[in-house]
Amino acid sequence: MNAIPADLPIVSGRDMTDWGRMVHANVAQIARPKTEAALQAVVRYAAQNRLKVSIRGAGHSALGQSIVDGGIMIDILGLNQVLELDPAKKTLRVQTGATWGQLTQVLEPKRLAISTKQEFDNFTVGGSIAANIHGKSIDYGPIISHVLSLRLLKADGEIVTASRTQNPDLFTGVIGGYGLLGVVVDVTFQLVEDRVVEKSESVYMNTDALLKAYVERIRRDPRNTPLCYGFFSSDCKLGFYVTYSYSDAAGSFDLGALKRDETNPILFNIFAWLQRMFTFVRRRAFHTMWAGSANPETTLRSRRLLLWDNPPRAFKDMLLQKYYIPVDNFPGFVKKAGEILGSHGNDIKLLTNHFRFMPANSEALLACSRQDVMCFLPCYFANKDDPGWVKIYESVSDELVNACLDHGGSFYLTFIPATLAQTRRAYPNWDRFIALKKQYDPGEVFSSGFYQQLAR
Repeated sequence: MNAIPADLPIVSGRDMTDWGRMVHANVAQIARPKTEAALQAVVRYAAQNRLKVSIRGAGHSALGQSIVDGGIMIDILGLNQVLELDPAKKTLRVQTGATWGQLTQVLEPKRLAISTKQEFDNFTVGGSIAANIHGKSIDYGPIISHVLSLRLLKADGEIVTASRTQNPDLFTGVIGGYGLLGVVVDVTFQLVEDRVVEKSESVYMNTDALLKAYVERIRRDPRNTPLCYGFFSSDCKLGFYVTYSYSDAAGSFDLGALKRDETNPILFNIFAWLQRMFTFVRRRAFHTMWAGSANPETTLRSRRLLLWDNPPRAFKDMLLQKYYIPVDNFPGFVKKAGEILGSHGNDIKLLTNHFRFMPANSEALLACSRQDVMCFLPCYFANKDDPGWVKIYESVSDELVNACLDHGGSFYLTFIPATLAQTRRAYPNWDRFIALKKQYDPGEVFSSGFYQQLAR
């Protein structure tokens, strides 16, 4: 291998992991470019020296998507500039190392927002594009629905624009492609108006009746219902949902007076510890959440997408999963999921069992919601550094994945360990995606622990 040029922003690497802490890699070098030219130089250096390249933002994936053994990890956080904001056209062009928190400071005063985002503001634009994320909003689909274009640094060092009309194969492959086709340099978004929402109802029932009521509710007034989501008890036999509607009194609110956070993070950390340690607290947690759901709330739509600006410390020892089930098949899946989770007793402990609707969007090559789906999101108390617990977790995941597939669903590749056969069933375009990768990256410069596991 050639010596590292002195002008490249590369330092020695180390053993690294991600939020999941179940996949590790001995990263040879870490690059922290702060300019487009430096980013290109790093990728060209890697290609010339036959080094694998992974790309990392917040590092919140769980299966090694941002690290590769013996390769260069590009830390994208230094490329974080807002390049262009047009309030009249409601468009934003931004580098992919920017976090949602950075964009909030720019967009919120103008009452503009990204259409959907995760529950925390420390995620990066690049990671969100790579995973084609979707948050709690039910009025918009995954983030690809509001991406106008992106600029991609390919394995050969060339930067190209990809959109629905220009390099459309790259556009649909890169969004949700986990950084395997290149480095997304910047993205142009179509923004939405950040309107005021208020909690309009909270409904508690047994699960069968609840799901019927939920589907009826989201279909009754979709234009005025930006958020409607709920939670199941740990056995999935009971549940509740809350609905938020757009407020007619939008002009009367001061931004400083609108609620942003949920429970105080310190209190949440204490409550999470009690849930982890004591069975009776876990059993009561669902009812405590239900009792709190009746509290009135008025806030910005973008703020209600959030739980906290930054994850409380307790979340470092949790794992989230997302399963996507066709709406009509969801009740059957929930019943089976309750049986699976219950069969493992205290070996698998849940913080919450969350559910919500997600509208269809089949644009991405690896689309997870080719039809309207219901999302099932168990959040586990994890013992990530215990091989015995990880083995149990993988077994539970395998059972849930198979149940999901048997009900015509798919699952979120960011968080859920799965075999290649399961991945192909959930994502029928998987082989097309791999062919696209080999077309644009024949030397497989861009790689990751996640990719190497599925490419075996």
